[in-house]
Amino acid sequence: MVRLISVSLLIVSVFLPELSLAQTTPWTLQKCINHAFENNLQIKQSALGTDQSETGYLSAKSAFFPSLNASGSHGYNIGMTLDPFTNSFALGAIRSNNFGLSSGVTLYNGFKNHLNLKRARIGLDLAATNLEQSKNDLALMISAAYLNVLFQEEFSTIAILNLDATKRQVDRISKLIDAGAAAAADLLDVKAQEASDFATLISTENSRQLAKLNLVQLLQLSNEEATSFEVVRPRSEDLVTSDIPANASSAVSFAIQSFPEIRAAGLSVDDAYLSLDIAKTNYLPRLFGSYNFGSGYSENIKGADLQPIPFTTQLSANINQSIFFSLSIPVFNSFASRSSVQLAEIGVLQSKYAQESTAQVLTQSIESAWADAFAAQKSLLAQEAALASAELAFANTEIKFEAGAISALEYADSRTLLDNARIN
Repeated sequence: MVRLISVSLLIVSVFLPELSLAQTTPWTLQKCINHAFENNLQIKQSALGTDQSETGYLSAKSAFFPSLNASGSHGYNIGMTLDPFTNSFALGAIRSNNFGLSSGVTLYNGFKNHLNLKRARIGLDLAATNLEQSKNDLALMISAAYLNVLFQEEFSTIAILNLDATKRQVDRISKLIDAGAAAAADLLDVKAQEASDFATLISTENSRQLAKLNLVQLLQLSNEEATSFEVVRPRSEDLVTSDIPANASSAVSFAIQSFPEIRAAGLSVDDAYLSLDIAKTNYLPRLFGSYNFGSGYSENIKGADLQPIPFTTQLSANINQSIFFSLSIPVFNSFASRSSVQLAEIGVLQSKYAQESTAQVLTQSIESAWADAFAAQKSLLAQEAALASAELAFANTEIKFEAGAISALEYADSRTLLDNARIN
């Protein structure tokens, strides 16, 4: 008995500091979800995917603009050299400078730029949808872990109540034995029940700690935060319940229209079709236009006084411009274009199958969830009535047990029924 009390005091000493710390940092479910959204690495990675898509969209838009490049050179030609400005040979070291601007633009490439821009827009929507889906998945994981902590706390509370009730019976029978009103053997069954209740308390406390650890790990809390972490039990009046859809089909229809994974699957199909259209542009000709503007200076160009014409004068006089159009018509490229189209067609089929698979999995999940919720709604009413009956029955059993009308075994059976009703 002394050993039992000592271990009980040890448990209290371990958990009381934790409870006192938890009062300063309570965590509601919404706080847990918000913290996870801000700190979870998977969410951060999904957000980076959105940034990448935005960069890709800007790149696709910039493909419509012409390129512009500037160039310049400064050098010396030594020995016999053909001067490009005079078309005559010159001897000795001759200084020359060249300056130029060049611009090029794609005039036609099978509308590939337009298709790439459409695909980039889809990429933006897809990245945002994937981020939303990642947040939904994380919120579900956090909610499940949070509820598990609440469940385990409830089990611990029940275990504490049971142990307390058994201790009272031990004390009562011990007093009866001391008064000579009961036999010592009557105490054995109750003390065995006390030991069993204490073992149950240890088990439930361990399960509670493991459940809390799982939630702490999902939240990726620091050691300091984890030490004082405790969840807040919502009040009954704060709970908001929503009506369950009349049938599973209504729930599935709502999910198909609103869930991000369905939207993501549809966007992936659109993206695959655009990839196919882009691959087909490899069969089409390409038209490219370019413009060049340049000027230069050479010491070999001399005036009437046989002195080199001034630098600025030559730059104005040596201006040259050119405009070019180049047309490229695909004739044969080792079947690379055909292979690209075939791979894109396979990609379309894969995305369609993935879309159908996503819809099937979601439909099955929603149907199962609806069935569970519908059954739970009915079961809740029945379990509430069962709990009320079990509490009345156990109260009557306690009276009989204290009066010595029933055995400790019958008392334990009645208490077990009450425990099950509370848990349910």
